[in-house]
Amino acid sequence: MAQDADFETKTIDHIVDREIHHDPESQDGLWLRFLTYLKWYPNNMPHAEKKLILKLDFLILVFGCLSFFTKYLDQQAMTNAYVSGMKEDLHLGGNDINYINAVFWASYCTSMIPACYWLTRTRINVALPSLEVGWGLFTFGCAWAQNLNTIYAMRFFVGICESCSFTGVIYVIGSWYKPGEVTRRVALFFIASPLGTMFAGYLQAAAYTNLNQTHGLAGWRWLFIVCTVITLPICILGYIAFPDVPHRTKPRFLTAAEHSLANDRLKGLTAPSELQISKAIFKRVFGRWHFYVFVMHWILMDQNFMPYSTPFSLYLKAKPDIYSVSRINTLPTIATAISVVAALAAGITADRLHNYWIPSVVTSIPVLIGLVLLTVYNIGEQGRVAAFILTGFEGAISPLTMSWATTSMARDAEERAIVTASMNAIGQAMAAWTQILQYPAEKAPRFTAGFVSNLVTTGLQFASIGLIAYLVRRDQRRALRQR
Repeated sequence: MAQDADFETKTIDHIVDREIHHDPESQDGLWLRFLTYLKWYPNNMPHAEKKLILKLDFLILVFGCLSFFTKYLDQQAMTNAYVSGMKEDLHLGGNDINYINAVFWASYCTSMIPACYWLTRTRINVALPSLEVGWGLFTFGCAWAQNLNTIYAMRFFVGICESCSFTGVIYVIGSWYKPGEVTRRVALFFIASPLGTMFAGYLQAAAYTNLNQTHGLAGWRWLFIVCTVITLPICILGYIAFPDVPHRTKPRFLTAAEHSLANDRLKGLTAPSELQISKAIFKRVFGRWHFYVFVMHWILMDQNFMPYSTPFSLYLKAKPDIYSVSRINTLPTIATAISVVAALAAGITADRLHNYWIPSVVTSIPVLIGLVLLTVYNIGEQGRVAAFILTGFEGAISPLTMSWATTSMARDAEERAIVTASMNAIGQAMAAWTQILQYPAEKAPRFTAGFVSNLVTTGLQFASIGLIAYLVRRDQRRALRQR
């Protein structure tokens, strides 16, 4: 086992050394210079630290992004399956798809905060891959469902298993990187979500076209099977490469010197990541503005995510004379592609400007325009589709907000863990029941209540961005006066 670990470490070292030394036999040197130009690796960073950060990017982001990708691949599969034959085969109707989603979000959100505490008490590099095995297998169970109750049960357990994925990876990123290094890593992590959603659309279109009735199984059942086949191998990568938090165990691919450097470089910048439940923690969490304002902002953001996801698919599904099954699955991927580009651009901008509120405002403007158009509604078929696509810019707000929260609370790991988990749990819990009122499937294609309510929450999102910017700046001025 020791020899295997040495071999694995040398393998990663060889890859990294090729990057650092600009091996003339590869194109890695040019790529690394490009990343340095984007401030991914600062010009003045010492060689040893640059090598360490590159290793951490390999170890954390590869599994983190792939895990998040499969999470949303499996999650979006339900909507794609519903509009591709599952509704008819299982005799679903009314708002059943809304209730299926509500069951998932109920288990997901109620599990998240306890899961966050559990992750701080166990080896994250074992817990996250194990839970991914769980959601992969329960997704596989959906392929064999013969009635609505089985779907409810499978989605309930998928929600429990997925509840750690988001908070766990964000927690690990915040534990290994300096505050100034977090934003782009979080942005890269976040875009795996829309990529998974987008890929699910193409995957369902391919499954419906090429696998429908193969071995007697409908195309929507094959989608769940293929999702499982994609998900499970990524768990193996997690067991092998994904690290625990730095103060607990040394990752197998880091040398002792690199592990020591990883801890030393965070001193005074990021607090050790060990959560101890006590009255002092709750006093800090509930006695500061971070919990209330970031949770409120995340609730608004989760509301504004909705139009370009399931409602867009239901809108297209309600017009079978215009859109084929393939088009129903692929058209929403344009909005998710927009969210990928917006998230990356906003992350790069935030890091270069050392500013979060400007990219947050800029990316919220197209969302507002899209919702105004959807509220007006009588703008023609192409206009409505374009309006749904414009709301995809909301995808940039997640990484910006999570990075903003993580860096604002960098000196208090316990507060950071609880607040970031609460943001996602409470925001998703609100969205789980409001989507039933805003976007009931039986109201398709025109969701007047949803369009109007999201227009309001988008306006409030601008206000919450300004409030966070003011409070962060106020804290910075206070910190300077105390020095």
